[in-house]
This record gives sequence, structure tokens and C-alpha cells, in this order.
Amino acid sequence: MEKKEIQKLIVEIQHYEMDLFEVLDDDYPDYRIVKNKERAIYNRLDKITNDRVLKEKIRLVIQHEMWDTEDHTFKPIFNKLRELGVQV
Repeated sequence: MEKKEIQKLIVEIQHYEMDLFEVLDDDYPDYRIVKNKERAIYNRLDKITNDRVLKEKIRLVIQHEMWDTEDHTFKPIFNKLRELGVQV
């Protein structure tokens, strides 16, 4: 898979993670929405890799690095993913 395709998938996953955070932050989260967002995230992760452990590491990197207050770009996410060995 090309780097641009992987970058696009990472950006989509980050947007779904942000949406998921907003839904779960509500007083009464709608778990139907949560389930759909989770499924969308894992569908995109399936396109990146088949390794289950790597999928979870990618997801944790995205969840952690999307809150970087110093750099509001995707560069911190991509740098951490490169450290994991993902070709971004």
C-alpha cells in the first residue's frame, strides 16, 4: 500500500477517535454510535496491517499523540508510527 493511502487512513482513524471521544464524553453515551465508530476504526486498521498487536499499538499512538498541544499537525503521529515500523 502506498504511503499516501496509509496517511489518509491514519487521518480518518484520528477523526473517528476524536468523534468517539466526544460521544463517550457525553453524560449518556449512545453505545450504538460507539460500536459503529469502533468498527470503522478497525476496518481502516485492517487495511494497514493484519498484525493484531500492531493495530493496537497504532491505535494507542493515535489516541495519545492527537492531544499534542505543541504541534497541531499529524507530524507527531506519523513520527511515532515510523518508530513502530509503519511506512508512513
